[in-house]
Amino acid sequence: MGDKGLGKDLKQVMQRPLVKHSLMNPDMQAEVVDIIIASIDKFTDSKGPNVELATKLIKETLDRQYGPAWHCVIGEGFSFDVTAQEEALLLVFYQGNLSILTFKC
Repeated sequence: MGDKGLGKDLKQVMQRPLVKHSLMNPDMQAEVVDIIIASIDKFTDSKGPNVELATKLIKETLDRQYGPAWHCVIGEGFSFDVTAQEEALLLVFYQGNLSILTFKC
């Protein structure tokens, strides 16, 4: 995905994490964002992020810290439609050209 035509401000915003939607309390949300960033950073090399390994690490870490059953989707382009129960935990997160969806059900 090239950045041709993107304004300077938009490119700067895309480098910072952005939580678009969350049903988590602020402390949990901050911790989950930290887990996501650390997982993606851990599995990123000169070729880019290995989303399979990052997704697996995020899911396993969330299962361990908050109990099962967490789900995680990472990609550059996807849509989703998740029906969740009240008080379900859901986080939609963007960083750079990656979108990350985590939810527990």
